[in-house]
Amino acid sequence: MVIELIPSILSVVLIIAFLFIYLMNVRIKQLKYELDDIKSRVMITDDELNRLSKDIEDFKKINI
Repeated sequence: MVIELIPSILSVVLIIAFLFIYLMNVRIKQLKYELDDIKSRVMITDDELNRLSKDIEDFKKINI
């Protein structure tokens, strides 16, 4: 009797495992999208960096 239930139980466990794998995959894709969005906001170009360093040098020259 117990032996007859084992395939059913294992099938249910397998379906639940596949569901968790699918949900983790969806979450990974969401996090990857958010990371790419944050990277695009944080990236600084060479022109911005040069302008910032020039502004800092100009500020150092001003004696307050």
